[in-house]
Amino acid sequence: MKRLTFPNGQQTRIGVFGGAFTWTTVGEKTARDLGVHIVEQGCIVVTGATTGLPYHAGKGALAAGGMVLGVSPAHDPEEHVQKYEKPLDGATLILWTGAGYTGRNYLNVRNCDAVIIIGGETGTLEEFCVAHYEGKVIGVLEGSGGVADKIRGIMEVSPTDHGAVIEYDADPKQLLDKVVLRLNERGARTSIQ
Repeated sequence: MKRLTFPNGQQTRIGVFGGAFTWTTVGEKTARDLGVHIVEQGCIVVTGATTGLPYHAGKGALAAGGMVLGVSPAHDPEEHVQKYEKPLDGATLILWTGAGYTGRNYLNVRNCDAVIIIGGETGTLEEFCVAHYEGKVIGVLEGSGGVADKIRGIMEVSPTDHGAVIEYDADPKQLLDKVVLRLNERGARTSIQ
């Protein structure tokens, strides 16, 4: 099986952050396809253990035999389901942070080598900003609605340089290929396991 790893042997982790409250059925299919493509690249999917587009990306990754790390705002499964109304079936493993949404978003990004933004609301914008300040490789799926379709404009009016690399594309597979290329430039490598 193909795995994208870094020299320390750690498998590459790609976060999928996006619309957890508003999305379309077309967006669901796109997100599922994105999850499958991430697995095909030999990477782990990271989500916020949430609903919506990240959930569908996780389900696509799981269906393709991949691993999904969910980072929950809750401190246990009961709070995750009852207080946050989030599903338990979209990840292989859920990390219980007890940190609420903002703390979870920060930990979400810190647990990724790269980030892909698909649709999204204010929480997705927060994740994008953290990823930018953390100097991550960021892929923005244009045409997916929400925050993703506003990021070019945001960057035009607030350009900063923290070492992040932002790639844009309307096709999820082409976007992922660009993200993987940038990760390779930063030292990730493909190995056959």
